[in-house]
Amino acid sequence: MISDEQKLAAVLAYIEEKESTYQIANRLQRDRQYVRLWIELYRYHGIEGIIRPQGFTNYEDSFKIKVIQHLIETGDSLLQTAAKFNIPSRETIRRWKKQWMSKAGKVLYQIEKEHQSMPKKQPPSSDLNEKTTEELKAEIEYLRMENAYLKKLKALVQEKEAFKPKKK
Repeated sequence: MISDEQKLAAVLAYIEEKESTYQIANRLQRDRQYVRLWIELYRYHGIEGIIRPQGFTNYEDSFKIKVIQHLIETGDSLLQTAAKFNIPSRETIRRWKKQWMSKAGKVLYQIEKEHQSMPKKQPPSSDLNEKTTEELKAEIEYLRMENAYLKKLKALVQEKEAFKPKKK
């Protein structure tokens, strides 16, 4: 187990250009990715990114979703995302993403089911002055639901496509 002090010393050695990530990893007998993560955590969060309270951190589902969305939308690596959100291990994010992807099919099914149960509306009238306020509100709500459905569907399809093996 590497202590917080050892991690901090390793980061400072790298920043001061005394050692490379490869040399530090060899000296500490750790994977080079750990050293790179410590450096990124330090860059984003300072000493607080390296020295952590002992024990486990329970993350809210909303935070996990925010992290996964950031990962997908920006194309950042797991390491970069972990550093930005001050998460001590990129494997945590990998696990969250895997869990999210396994649920994606269920979510798509629920969205499709909701869409099928939406009432079919007549095409909007071209004369908005003839509609009551309530009718306009109902139409806006329907269009918002339809838009949200299409956005979720598109995001899920893109995510599914991103994980298909590329043909060479």
